[in-house]
Amino acid sequence: MIADRPFFPLAQRGFTLIEILVVMVIIGIILALSVVHFGESDATRVSREAERLSLLLEAARDEAISSGNTLGWSADARGYRFWKREESQWLLLEDNDTLRARELPEGMRVAEVRVNLAPLPDGSKLSFSPSGVNAPFTLVLSMGAANRHLAGDAMGRINEVTEASRAAPAQ
Repeated sequence: MIADRPFFPLAQRGFTLIEILVVMVIIGIILALSVVHFGESDATRVSREAERLSLLLEAARDEAISSGNTLGWSADARGYRFWKREESQWLLLEDNDTLRARELPEGMRVAEVRVNLAPLPDGSKLSFSPSGVNAPFTLVLSMGAANRHLAGDAMGRINEVTEASRAAPAQ
């Protein structure tokens, strides 16, 4: 009777279902921790968006000069968009792929916009003149505790303003 049953040593039986499930759970935990660890920080996301916005604002300045039209920029809770001034009204700029409307990443906002040191009133636009001479402005992108300050000078050059340069006295 014993000879009729096949003989399988313990080493050849394979893994049990419980052992496989334990390994799968451990792999899942390691992957979850790596995703949390490698996710972008708020500071990284704000910095990347500030760089993108800086380049887009400079592109709007250049487009205003080359086209001979006044262009505008506005932001709301969800994103920002570019405008073209025609006659006495602002029209959404829809035919320019570079200056198309864009959404801000989840949780990010334009916290403040100032033109000539005064807050930009709601519904107003940051304007880029075809002459290339524009009102100086600052704006703040914010996400959680991370902030990035951008400043535009009268010639439309955009720079990121650091804490050290904002705290330094003017000379």
